[in-house]
Amino acid sequence: MYQVNNAIEKYMQNSSVCPLITGLSAAKLLHERGVQVIVLEANDRVGGRTLTMTPSVQAGDPQYGWADLGASYVGPSQNHVLRLCKELGCETYLCRDNHDNVHYSEGRKSRYTSSWPSFWWSSPLAAWDLRSALRKLDDMAHQVPRDRPWQAPHAAEWDQITLKEFIKKECWTRDAREFLDAMGAINNTADSHEMSLLFFLWYLIQGHGVNRIWRIKDGAQERKIIGGSQQLCIKMAKLLGERVHLKKPVIHIRHMDDGVMVKTLDGTVINGSYVILAIPPPTQLKIHFDPPLPTLRHGLIQRNPMGIVIKCIAFFKREFWIEKGYNGFVTCADGIEIVGNVGEDFKPNISLYGLICFVYGKQAIRLQEMEQSVRRDAICRSLANFYDSQEALRPVHYTEKIWLEEPYIGGCYTSYFPPGILTKYGPAIRQPIGSKIFLAGTETAVEWTGYMNGAVEAGERAAREVLHAQGKISSSEVWVKEPEFSEVPVKPLQLPWLETSQPSIQTLLKIAVVFIAIITGFILRSL
Repeated sequence: MYQVNNAIEKYMQNSSVCPLITGLSAAKLLHERGVQVIVLEANDRVGGRTLTMTPSVQAGDPQYGWADLGASYVGPSQNHVLRLCKELGCETYLCRDNHDNVHYSEGRKSRYTSSWPSFWWSSPLAAWDLRSALRKLDDMAHQVPRDRPWQAPHAAEWDQITLKEFIKKECWTRDAREFLDAMGAINNTADSHEMSLLFFLWYLIQGHGVNRIWRIKDGAQERKIIGGSQQLCIKMAKLLGERVHLKKPVIHIRHMDDGVMVKTLDGTVINGSYVILAIPPPTQLKIHFDPPLPTLRHGLIQRNPMGIVIKCIAFFKREFWIEKGYNGFVTCADGIEIVGNVGEDFKPNISLYGLICFVYGKQAIRLQEMEQSVRRDAICRSLANFYDSQEALRPVHYTEKIWLEEPYIGGCYTSYFPPGILTKYGPAIRQPIGSKIFLAGTETAVEWTGYMNGAVEAGERAAREVLHAQGKISSSEVWVKEPEFSEVPVKPLQLPWLETSQPSIQTLLKIAVVFIAIITGFILRSL
């Protein structure tokens, strides 16, 4: 039995884009403030939804350096994780974006260097249609409070419909609808008909809007961590030393007025003062709570599923996509291709070159049942189609992570809200359970949820809630605004006029109707 007199940092399972990032961040802050902590991790490794494979742990050609099979990107305004990187001595490097993006659909490729595809195969109307819908989504997202999305002026209305229904209503062209379907899956690893429009808007505003969350330069995908993102967890675990216990899944939490009792699967019992629950909402159903969870909390974790994704990286001897003028970034939601999104796994000073492939939803479920070699070949066929290159069929190394198979995570990148859930159960997202259990995890963040930054922010906020409960800080010190990380400043996005000011197709049609009516009236009067 481990006895703890002050605070328990309970790390039962991995959490969101970085479950263990959030728990270890909380434990690190509490430890630095002199609070005794214990971290309980269900898995046999630290890292949660960060997972870095290297030659030392995986057979293969060491020339690929490292491979992040979980969370990996950091960018401007992600100040919590950038500051943590500096504290831990982890350096970042810039990703490339100096070639063409591709949107692929049924054998057709739209190449573009702007923010959004031009759909040259269709008509200017499709590109106009897409920009109009994106601007409307961005305008709506800026009406959603980051900390209380259920209090948005139109929360009830937006929470009753899916993102799919919004797309169908707002977009006139198939190409615009298909791209927005792809965007929904890429951001939330769920189909657009599964998630609430309000949830998607909340996700966008937490990422500082449509353009910031989508971009490489000056955006969410601007940088990666040299050596891989799992280093953050490994280094924090080393700082905490013997306070971190692996293979300790928690099965029971009893919370009383004078403290808490935590029991793990192997029978270990820990007594302490507080618990920080830093795991994804659905996995909390694995724990027996005594007394039972409040109604809203129990309702939320039953109705807040994890996304479905397989992340794969194929390595090649040459950057054949660069030779064709592509930067590697591809979107696809045509229902035919296996891969829904591709990004370049660019790393400095390596001799093998990678393409990161994401497979979502139904395609991921179908691929999960295949042998790895069959999965690899199916993914490479999509790459061959995207880049029109047979070289894509012959990777020299391949690695993957099926996140559905993680019993203590349940999926990736994060959980999402179906229609009607956020307005009904949302207030329980970060509401403490009684006076002893505090909630963390990237799902509870108010900025960059689903990213490593959201995990760090949520973990440190939960740690300050414990400090406040202990009387060590005031309530005004629980929510602390993170200063901008000066080494990665937030620069204003330079957007062309068409992306910021063009009228919608509906507005153009109304103008056209009025114009035709005026001309018709003039002609009739002149007869």
